[in-house]
Parts: sequence; structure tokens; C-alpha cells
Amino acid sequence: MQDTPMCSETADPDYQAGFSRIVWFVQQAKLHGLRLSDRQIVHEIMQRERAAQIREQSSLPIVGPGVRSVAWNRGQADALRELLHAQREQYGKGL
Repeated sequence: MQDTPMCSETADPDYQAGFSRIVWFVQQAKLHGLRLSDRQIVHEIMQRERAAQIREQSSLPIVGPGVRSVAWNRGQADALRELLHAQREQYGKGL
């Protein structure tokens, strides 16, 4: 798994869409007084990275309304990493 995205990947519209979707989700959760635990965030990061890896390695075309690109999943994983980092700093659990 990569911790930092490549420059060309962050410019991808799918990457930006995935990233902004997580940012929107976090804003909505804060409005309702909710907070994901560190464990939940780590689990979601692993799921997004796994989905990206499966899409990347698949030789079969996967199509459908719920299917997302590798860049979209990586964008979500990166946004979740930033959220985890911010939460750890906020609550004094920094590395």
C-alpha cells in the first residue's frame, strides 16, 4: 500500500471525487455529533485500498452503477488517512 499518492493521480477527477466524498461525509457526521473511532477509520482505509488493488489487478472488465475506479478508491483512502491523522492530533494520540 502506498501512503502518498503520485502527483498525476491526485489530479485525476475520480481521485478528487473520492476524496471530496469522504470530506463531505465527515462534515455531515460532525453536524450530527458523530465521530468515527480510529479503529473504524483504519478498517475503512484497508477496505478502500483492497478495492483499489482488486480493480488494478483484475483483467476482467467490471461494470455497473456501483463500481468505482482505482483512483476513486485511493482518493477515499487518502482522505481517511488525513482524517485519522487529524483525529490523533486533536485527541493527543499523535505518533
